[in-house]
Amino acid sequence: MMEQVRKLALNNPENIRIIETNVDSDIQIEFFETLQKIEITENNIDPKALYAELFLNTVDIERKKEVLAILTVLGEVESFRLLETYLKKTTPELKSWAFLAYQQARLLLESKLLNKDSIIYVASGLGGKDHKLRYIFALFAKENNINETQKNIIKGEIEYSLKKNDGIIENILFKDKFVLCTILVPLYINLVELIQNMTEEINQYGNFLEENIFLTNEKPVTMEDIEKYSINNNE
Repeated sequence: MMEQVRKLALNNPENIRIIETNVDSDIQIEFFETLQKIEITENNIDPKALYAELFLNTVDIERKKEVLAILTVLGEVESFRLLETYLKKTTPELKSWAFLAYQQARLLLESKLLNKDSIIYVASGLGGKDHKLRYIFALFAKENNINETQKNIIKGEIEYSLKKNDGIIENILFKDKFVLCTILVPLYINLVELIQNMTEEINQYGNFLEENIFLTNEKPVTMEDIEKYSINNNE
């Protein structure tokens, strides 16, 4: 499936929309599964009446999630504007849902107005920008801490490899025996191969990096997360 999406992104990039959100992946899955269950069978649905339910204390949170999903799939200008308004007034427990509903409603409305039925929406825990997905990866030194010369080699090779593949470094951090990097890479790029090739090129200058890498687009990670991963990996 991922290979098919990559081919589509390469040959028909106008049919791909990357959802620019860093909402937890579990919440995204729950949201999109709820969308799939919604069936609009009535023509007289009143978006304003649904919207009013979002502010009633007598309406439980599961019903409010359902209301947000219904307003999303209506695909009308009115329902989109109501979601846009609610996003500014939402409660903390529904903030992520309101954000996802607003974004998805905007994309569905765009598809409808442009008369495009074949658009594929791509979401991940780290989101993305334009046609690029956001990833976090870490490279690990084999033995000693990464020295200044090695830092320059790593940073230079990452920048060069990404530039060659229309990618962007958003952040790069070094700590002792590893480097943590946040990047944006086009959907059609095979990122595992890209980083493996990058590591091989870096190792031409002293073979000081492990072949194993840490890579995710599921959720934000910290230096502490990578330290724990490194310790567990070496046990």
